[in-house]
Amino acid sequence: MAFWTQFWTWLLVFSLLLFLGLAIVVSIGGFFDIRALFKSIREQHDRQSR
Repeated sequence: MAFWTQFWTWLLVFSLLLFLGLAIVVSIGGFFDIRALFKSIREQHDRQSR
């Protein structure tokens, strides 16, 4: 029985770490996408202002 307890514990820890890593990667990617969006909006606004 101890094997299954340890197995599920390690599986849970691995899954949480994997989720944390993916959340960090997606957050960083989203940050750069939003920054690029604001840059393109600013450039479009500057072109229309001229």
